[in-house]
Amino acid sequence: MQSDTLPPAASIEGEPSDNVVAVLQSMNGEEQAQVPIEDLDNIVPIQAVPAWRLNAAVWNKAGKNPVVAVVIDDLGLSENATLILTAMPGPYTLAYLPYADNLPEQTGYVKAAGHELMVHLPMQPKNRETDPGSNALLSSLSQEEFERRVNWNLSQFDGYVGVNNHMGSELTEDAGAMVRVMMKLRQNGHLFLDSLTSPKSVGVRAAKATGVPYISRDIFLDNVREEGAIEEQLEKLERIARIRGYAVAIGHPYDITLETLTKWQKTLKEKKISLVPLSQVVAAQEAGRHGAETAR
Repeated sequence: MQSDTLPPAASIEGEPSDNVVAVLQSMNGEEQAQVPIEDLDNIVPIQAVPAWRLNAAVWNKAGKNPVVAVVIDDLGLSENATLILTAMPGPYTLAYLPYADNLPEQTGYVKAAGHELMVHLPMQPKNRETDPGSNALLSSLSQEEFERRVNWNLSQFDGYVGVNNHMGSELTEDAGAMVRVMMKLRQNGHLFLDSLTSPKSVGVRAAKATGVPYISRDIFLDNVREEGAIEEQLEKLERIARIRGYAVAIGHPYDITLETLTKWQKTLKEKKISLVPLSQVVAAQEAGRHGAETAR
């Protein structure tokens, strides 16, 4: 059985390169140790088959097609949205707020329908008047309370591949806090999607420094809740995928978003673009990274 105790807090030193080290320290900033990435296995070993692979949705055979992953987050507060998504063909990647009600039931429905699950982890925003929700991760918390909230948020339902940040424009800029989160994800074998609510986010650097599989959002679909605007964002998503081979979008469970996605998905076969779960994109990126390291 895995321990629920987090390692000491951490920050990141150096540029995002192969020589980045995790600097383990207490929450009050007193440095404890600098741990090179390759030595982290002795502190928090990686599972032989990590949870992000065990819990992955059935992967689509994309062949040489560009692939897109569409994440719908802020789920859980509207059970009607869950029912709509259960009836939609997937695979979509669905991020549920851990403080929502009936999460085992809701997540069970969509997972059985072939979708992939994530935890939409609430984090501190810059706007102090915006409420990120109960048990949100805040930079002002004591080490014990931060740890308790991480554990609570990650224990509200099972079967998910990883987390992405809910809000978090403030916390994702805090290297110490983000590496503490990553160490827990590493311990449990989960991946991290950076929602990029701040352009100064260190989420990807923290994941890389601690050996957590990661990826970042490319497009927000529905900042403007109109069909035409969402269609324009989907076109941008397709262009990115054709140029780079993959792209990641985040949308929300608005009626107009789900209706537009339903229509859009029917066009993908003709466009020779494949909709895949997020884990499939991450797996390809991880394979590429490891291959590049082996070639050095």
